Amino acid sequence: MKINMQQNVPLAHLTTLKVGGEAEYFAVAESVEELVALAGYARERWLVVHILGGGSNLLVSDAGVKGIVIKNEIKGISHVTEGETVLVTAGAGEEWDSFVGRTVTEGWWGLENLSAIPGTVGATPIQNVGAYGVEVGNLIREVKVYSLLEQKFLIMSQAECHFDYRDSIFKSEAGKEFVVVSVTYALSATSNPQIHYKDLAEYFSSHVGEPSQEEIRNAVIEIRSKKFPDWKQLGTAGSFFKNPIISAEHFNKLRDQYEGLPGYPTMDGAVKVSLGWILDKVCDLKGAREGNVGTYEKQSLVLINYGGATEAEVDSFAETIKDVVLEKTKIKIEMEPQRW
Repeated sequence: MKINMQQNVPLAHLTTLKVGGEAEYFAVAESVEELVALAGYARERWLVVHILGGGSNLLVSDAGVKGIVIKNEIKGISHVTEGETVLVTAGAGEEWDSFVGRTVTEGWWGLENLSAIPGTVGATPIQNVGAYGVEVGNLIREVKVYSLLEQKFLIMSQAECHFDYRDSIFKSEAGKEFVVVSVTYALSATSNPQIHYKDLAEYFSSHVGEPSQEEIRNAVIEIRSKKFPDWKQLGTAGSFFKNPIISAEHFNKLRDQYEGLPGYPTMDGAVKVSLGWILDKVCDLKGAREGNVGTYEKQSLVLINYGGATEAEVDSFAETIKDVVLEKTKIKIEMEPQRW
């Protein structure tokens, strides 16, 4: 199979943050056959493999990326029905929001709360993408991967993916050998609205009856449009930091100090805290800016590249935010995007 390999390809325009240097080698895989061929090319030359989807959760080094960057554009959508469950399989290269729109059109319930999130299907199990009370890890039945080490395809169950808050086996060292090829989601053929999350509960507070799937999708799109910038216009990786999970004792002390601090109990007795609220109300960082980088004026969790920002500038600004949060709350926060 002929391989269309390029060298020294700029990566900034292939990420939503619009930051970073060049890929030493770059190629596109539109099929599993091309993926296998490219993996073989890399193996023969001892090149490190990096897999690129929509580039929506990525911070690329100014120095660029050594090895080969393979842009995964494997597509295709199929489904089978098991009673009231619809098993929908999508190729890793499918554009995520278009896929979510398709599930809504078909009446397959489950993913509508995850509307308007940039990126591709293949990224969702890696990041365990979540929003408005829904995480894909709870809906994924299995993930088909290609093992770069074993040089074969594997099917990983939901349990084998080790899903956690914005985390999975695929983000670990052991999991980096796996290239996501397709994802199978277990969706519902019957109405199953999830509108308990605060923003959606408020949106539908005066709604008569149960909202339709399309109404929920449209509500999420509207809510997100007021909180997040248009990534096609401004460089952004969405929420740049994870909402921290702290002990109940730590949370109670902070709530005594900062009245109104939102917290959400976890299964193990800890509390997930709203970092956006802390950045806004405690640290006064909404709309803060240093040079080409700043926090979004409508959502402090979102970092913005106003144009021409470097990875070094993003890092410097992010470290400033970490320091302020630690000083004010004694919480160590973590960035959400992956780093190349």
